[in-house]
Amino acid sequence: MSSPLVKTTLAAFVVGVLSLACAPWARADSFSFDLASNNLSVARSVGTVTVNDTGANQVTVTITMNAGFSIKLPGGDIAFSRVSGLSAGSASSVTATSGTDTFSGLSFQQFFSGKNISQFGTFAFDYANVKGAPHGVVSSDSLTFVLTAPGLMANQFTGVALHFCTASGTNCGPDTGFASNGPLVAVPEPGTLSLLGTGLVGLAGLVRRSIRG
Repeated sequence: MSSPLVKTTLAAFVVGVLSLACAPWARADSFSFDLASNNLSVARSVGTVTVNDTGANQVTVTITMNAGFSIKLPGGDIAFSRVSGLSAGSASSVTATSGTDTFSGLSFQQFFSGKNISQFGTFAFDYANVKGAPHGVVSSDSLTFVLTAPGLMANQFTGVALHFCTASGTNCGPDTGFASNGPLVAVPEPGTLSLLGTGLVGLAGLVRRSIRG
């Protein structure tokens, strides 16, 4: 015959197993985007953007630039594609790092939806113009911030683009450009557009003549 202690222990074990079985399944994903394309003809990746699930309805974005490049802060852009539900208030805990220096308490001063980023196309959301760093700090080697929105998960992010500088550290320069994990969107030359317009006009004339005939 089982003792009361054994019965109590067994009951506690069963309750624990049932609690685990009934608990909602927690999913934590991490996605990295290689900034391998840019509009400055740089022949290598300029950095990596990682999006991690770090809580319910919350992801943490970490941008790490490769040697020789930095993230433009004032006037810069960080854009995301395919994700939904973000707003200006979604971003928090913006922190920049360059070498051994860390700049916390930063913030995005601008927010756009459906913004075209150079030759990479239109992105769903764009956070821009980072403010709050000490005077003279206009770029950083890395940037971290949290995004919070209903139902937000890392696997919703399919593309990123950002404004970068062709020098490491806090001084940006000598050049700035845009980089993305996706390819450049082909933009027709002005001459090509002119020829296309002429061809369409000619085609319209042929259609009119055939209808009248």
